[in-house]
Amino acid sequence: MKLVMFKPGREKARPGILWKDKIIDLNFACRTLNEKGKPPKAEVFWGNLVDFLQDREKAVRRAKQGMARGEEDFSAKGRSSKKEAKILFEAEKVRLLAPLLNPPKIICLARNYVSHVQEVAGLSALPTDTLIFMKPTTSIIGPEENIVVPPFCRKLDHEVELAVVIGRQGRFIPEEVAMDHVAGYTILNDVSDREYTGQKDSYRLINWFFMKGQDTFAPLGPCLVLKDEIADPHKLRLRLWVNGKLRQDSEGEEMIFKIPQILSRVSQFVTLEPGDIVSTGTPVGTSFSTKQYLKDGDVVECEIEGIGRLRNFVRVEEAVYRKK
Repeated sequence: MKLVMFKPGREKARPGILWKDKIIDLNFACRTLNEKGKPPKAEVFWGNLVDFLQDREKAVRRAKQGMARGEEDFSAKGRSSKKEAKILFEAEKVRLLAPLLNPPKIICLARNYVSHVQEVAGLSALPTDTLIFMKPTTSIIGPEENIVVPPFCRKLDHEVELAVVIGRQGRFIPEEVAMDHVAGYTILNDVSDREYTGQKDSYRLINWFFMKGQDTFAPLGPCLVLKDEIADPHKLRLRLWVNGKLRQDSEGEEMIFKIPQILSRVSQFVTLEPGDIVSTGTPVGTSFSTKQYLKDGDVVECEIEGIGRLRNFVRVEEAVYRKK
């Protein structure tokens, strides 16, 4: 099952289920499961997918039941009703948002693919421990949104990554049960400003926050795929195009640290919570090595098999004071 956040017209954003070329309103689908004549139960309402994940197995079970009911209803020939108009939307006629709009944490790995380490530092620099940094929630944007940068950002880079979404809280998680804490997977483009890689600093210090944490530097989506749809997340093909030209193409089995190791290690220091995003690193082909940095007007497309394709646009804008 593929879950999304979507916004139909001027209506409020809501969670949905991606079904064929349509989106089923998740809350409405679950409400129809109640017996006739009984009011809908409050626990089936989720404002977003973080709320959904906090309900864990109960939420997933109801969502699958709702999807099954929807498939049964809408697959019938000639089916058309007011109920359908409220529950079923054409995917191309709504706005898809990032599947997780305000996750508790965005945790990312650096140098976790052999090929990427080789292109930026050489094989002698293979890490012996996970190298972790975090992004703020203001860095998240959804499909078809702009990666907005100021004119002085001249070394903008792209990084297609498999992002693990946490579904069950845990601390000091053993590797052998780490996958029990996974809800599913999505795509994250770890956008980076390579001016802050320490090349101009006499101490060779990397300013991770300035490089990775800027607004719009975490395109996310297009959906959250529940983990039972993906047999082995370490064997997925990851690809990235810029203006239709392939830049990155690799498989997750190149990961130095596998997902159970990553989750176990991270949980030694912080509690993993439902809705947390743990992004697992990027393969070879980044702008840092090719020197083909992103520029205004570029179209960046990330694709991971079994999940989908995430497209965003690069826009350069003047740095001006903004307030709300």
